Amino acid sequence: DGLARAIGVAAKAGPIPAVVCSNADFTANDPTLEGIRALSEAGVIRRYVVIERGGVRFGVFGVLGKEAQIYTNGAGAVTFPDPVEAARGVAKTLRETEKVDVVIALSHGGVSKGKDGRYSTGDDVALAEAVPDIDVVIGGHSHTELKEAIIVNGRTPVVQTGKEGKNVGELVISLDGAKLTVAAYRLHPIDDSI
Repeated sequence: DGLARAIGVAAKAGPIPAVVCSNADFTANDPTLEGIRALSEAGVIRRYVVIERGGVRFGVFGVLGKEAQIYTNGAGAVTFPDPVEAARGVAKTLRETEKVDVVIALSHGGVSKGKDGRYSTGDDVALAEAVPDIDVVIGGHSHTELKEAIIVNGRTPVVQTGKEGKNVGELVISLDGAKLTVAAYRLHPIDDSI
């Protein structure tokens, strides 16, 4: 209920980006979910958005990873279905129904270091491995400053900028037909010069 009030106040103050989450279920018969359901019906909270720029269609969706769900035990009547299954469904919809060129997952899943000491595992990586229709994973939850993109399945970049808005990430991709490649990726520190 508190989250619905906060999002609602922001939306009334002016346009805000859609809140995207494909694996949050607000359908329980619980009065505390009325505000969230109303925001969903109004399109403020959505499963995904489609953005077209320069003739390229981008499908953007959000998921809450399994590890992050540990911290949602106070979410009351909200449940979080499996993020991989939800991602498969929404990525298929984006490809087949919305006809997007690039599928971007905003994942609150996180990354972890593998046995070699490099970031190569975690929910964000597992999502890219399990759902090949995803072209880019922009991750969160672990607050990791990834200085280079993690390339999953030889094609899907997983990126993350750290925490507390200290950086803005810049990912430049190129498309050759359906083949996506990373042209550049870097973090820009946020400081008084910006």
